[in-house]
Amino acid sequence: MTTKQALVLEFIRMYIEMKGFSPSLQDIAHGVGLRSKGNIHRIVHTLKRMNHLTVGTGFRAIKVR
Repeated sequence: MTTKQALVLEFIRMYIEMKGFSPSLQDIAHGVGLRSKGNIHRIVHTLKRMNHLTVGTGFRAIKVR
């Protein structure tokens, strides 16, 4: 796992714990200091393939495994 992947995963975990729902891609990008939602999308789906996340359909459908 890369440093950015670990940062995104931890941000998602903390966000869900604090707010009770998953972050949007824009929330993640802002929270970890990246500009591109495309990069966040790629990282999230890589984490999904690595079985760290599940990503459902719809808005805010990311869950940590």
